[in-house]
Amino acid sequence: MNPDLLVVIVFALAGFTLAWRAKPLSMRYNAWTTRLRERHPNFNPPPTPEWRARNTKIMTVLFRIVGVVFILRAILTLISVLSAARR
Repeated sequence: MNPDLLVVIVFALAGFTLAWRAKPLSMRYNAWTTRLRERHPNFNPPPTPEWRARNTKIMTVLFRIVGVVFILRAILTLISVLSAARR
């Protein structure tokens, strides 16, 4: 198997996973950072409930953007692999 095709598969799977599971991932990330902030309030104070919801929305959008970037990277790599195979 061509190593470049393996890279395409990994990028595509990572991209689809990030785009599809963005909401649960952002909720888990938000819960983790909240626990960290509650343990160390001098480092960064815990967020208010409004900011907690806003942080979840922001992280959901960021996870989806990164997922789409990975998917586009997989498509571009696949196109370059296929064009090199034709030559």
